[in-house]
Amino acid sequence: MDVDGLVAVHEISTLKYRYLRALDQKDWPALERCLTEDATATYGGGAYELGSRAAIMAFLRDALGRTSMLTSHRVTQPEIDMQGAGAATGTWALQDMVVDVEHGVTIWGAAFYTDHYRRVGDDWLIAHTGYKRTFEEIFPRASIEHLQLTAHWWDTGGRSRLGPPAT
Repeated sequence: MDVDGLVAVHEISTLKYRYLRALDQKDWPALERCLTEDATATYGGGAYELGSRAAIMAFLRDALGRTSMLTSHRVTQPEIDMQGAGAATGTWALQDMVVDVEHGVTIWGAAFYTDHYRRVGDDWLIAHTGYKRTFEEIFPRASIEHLQLTAHWWDTGGRSRLGPPAT
């Protein structure tokens, strides 16, 4: 791979990380800027098929928009293949966790993302994203004795309740 290809792989990796950070922080404008206008998505192994950026954004806001719905998405092991100067595909290993404070459950699992990327102007954007689960588990938080949530982005500003009091 030449230097331009390596730069593109780095830019695509940064794009994927930005997409997931924006998702976990519920930064909807930043997440929307990661997607082409005609982007598509298949979440949950094809259980949800979305045919536009607007549909993807509406789905994600509806599914994960509550501040009592805490998410953590981590991807590793990128396999990014250039498909010419303006297109690429990628496969990523995903580990994710959802803490639904309102309903008292935690969901965690693993999957593999399959993405398609397109260069639009100077930027790489996600033209398609989707994942298929390798596993998923759900458990009631009350089933774990002494489990407590001591920090979260929206309730405590990300500051742990275990540390010294804020001054």
